[in-house]
Amino acid sequence: MPDRLLELEKKAMHNEDMPHGLTQSELVQLYKLYYDHTYSREQAKDIKQELIATYQNNAFWEKLFAYHASIRNRYSPVMTEAEKHGCPICKKLVRIFDGRETE
Repeated sequence: MPDRLLELEKKAMHNEDMPHGLTQSELVQLYKLYYDHTYSREQAKDIKQELIATYQNNAFWEKLFAYHASIRNRYSPVMTEAEKHGCPICKKLVRIFDGRETE
């Protein structure tokens, strides 16, 4: 078990407050500790709510990333074509768009 989870498990054994901003895998591990009777029902409920919120937040960002990736996939061939055969302004726009030109 990673050191961080060992630290969290010790906190759980001593019934200490958990830090905010735990990763989803840490929350799953902590929620599992409830079934080992490390946490009370109320503490496990709070951990479960945080786990759900973390999952929903991760799902939102994953969906947003997938959406932007699909947009990039659609314009990528056009940008390649513009860089190969476009006017100087089009070529500069491509360099700015892909981060090669910052000024």
